[in-house]
Amino acid sequence: MKSEFDSTYPIHLNGIITRDEFQQSIHNINQAVPSRKALVICGLIFIVCIVGGMILFIGGGLTAGRYRTYGFPVLIIIGFGLFVLGMFFLSCGCYFVQSRRISRIRHAVANESMKYSTRSPTPCSWRLDVSRVWYGGYGFGYRQRTRFLCRVSIYS
Repeated sequence: MKSEFDSTYPIHLNGIITRDEFQQSIHNINQAVPSRKALVICGLIFIVCIVGGMILFIGGGLTAGRYRTYGFPVLIIIGFGLFVLGMFFLSCGCYFVQSRRISRIRHAVANESMKYSTRSPTPCSWRLDVSRVWYGGYGFGYRQRTRFLCRVSIYS
């Protein structure tokens, strides 16, 4: 699934900007959307931490049971810590990636807005509207999901 803005020319922009200018501007904004590399790296670190934590946790429990040691096994503590670190890293990483993505898109939209507001016979400004959309059902068996909805609005 690719996240980018639709380059279809809206009919209400006739007389404000041309079709080619609009498509070039949307292309410029879409180029500002960062790739998903950072999110993939966060996901991989999360998976390594979770799997490693589970292996250490289970290994610590098996080791403690086999050798009948007294006290709390160190491997269980390290495994649990690695598990929690993976969860923390994923949540902070996703927040950082999302906020950086939105700020880069806002900057690109502001640049396009400045370009047209200075030379257009009809003054217009471009704005990025970002909202969080909740979808999914309610009740037993439904998962509620959230998604950021980004939309460029052009006001004249």
